[in-house]
Amino acid sequence: MNPAISAKASPSPLSIGRTALSPARIQSTSVKVATVIVALLASVFVDGFASTQNLSAILFMTVSVGVTACGLALVTISGNLFMLSLSATASISTIIFASCLQYGFVAAAVITLLCGLVFGAIQGMAVGLLKTNPIITSIAAASVITGIGSWVCGGRTVTSDVSVNWLGVDHLISGVPNQVVVLVLALVGCELFLSRMRLGRETLLTGVNSETARLSGLRVGLAVCCAFIIASVAATSAGILIASQTSQGNLSLGSGLDFSAIAAVLVGGIAINGGHGRILDAVIGALFLAVVSNVLLLKGFSLDIQLMVKGAVVIISVVLGALLSRKR
Repeated sequence: MNPAISAKASPSPLSIGRTALSPARIQSTSVKVATVIVALLASVFVDGFASTQNLSAILFMTVSVGVTACGLALVTISGNLFMLSLSATASISTIIFASCLQYGFVAAAVITLLCGLVFGAIQGMAVGLLKTNPIITSIAAASVITGIGSWVCGGRTVTSDVSVNWLGVDHLISGVPNQVVVLVLALVGCELFLSRMRLGRETLLTGVNSETARLSGLRVGLAVCCAFIIASVAATSAGILIASQTSQGNLSLGSGLDFSAIAAVLVGGIAINGGHGRILDAVIGALFLAVVSNVLLLKGFSLDIQLMVKGAVVIISVVLGALLSRKR
């Protein structure tokens, strides 16, 4: 191979640095750096932060939000803002999974994931093919899904005698829960879809300019539909992870998951208008929020303060994203 061609094909450290500090990537780069700095400072100045038990707690906090954020990131990148039915989807998934555990873990997981796929497909077809508003559609879907869940369980907690502690609470190694494997699979799967598959690249281009993408012959409706399906399946997976911790399901489990996922997506640096961002950004955003929440918890701050800090971080991220978008 010609050395000149080989050198040209490999990006230099300087070019990588310029890309990381470009207007399109500076926010995501800043969050990565901030996560490392906050974790290092907390390890020194916050008692118990660096303990194995606490690091495990941080990862548990990150996993369910991170898995959901992987799917939501595709919806946001496609230019359809957010999917506000994710909490309802995760909640009903805990009920379905706990109810079906009597048939075995595999059967329960497959049935639950299929239900999530159906929920996502209905919303995806409405938004992608019928051009309905994604916010209104997902809010309405959340109401319907919650109603179905309440009808199925009668407002009660569904409990199974089948234990799935190997997924819910067990660890690969000390401090690293088994659930991290699911997060890694979700991250890799969504990243490969977005960057390697034709439909994923069409999803990205749809977010840049949906009308231009449509006129160019891209499958805009199908791309949006797939983004909603993947997001719903991701939320369903999070519901399975939550239910596996206690083999229980109810409508309160998974509550607030959609806001946490939205926060992770925005804090991670994914453009709210679509067309820019990587799946890893959403996962880093989830990890950053988990670290910050954990620090506040260890310092004795109440849940109210934690919510205010999370909201402030999201507002700052939105403002910063708006300012950076003008320079792209």
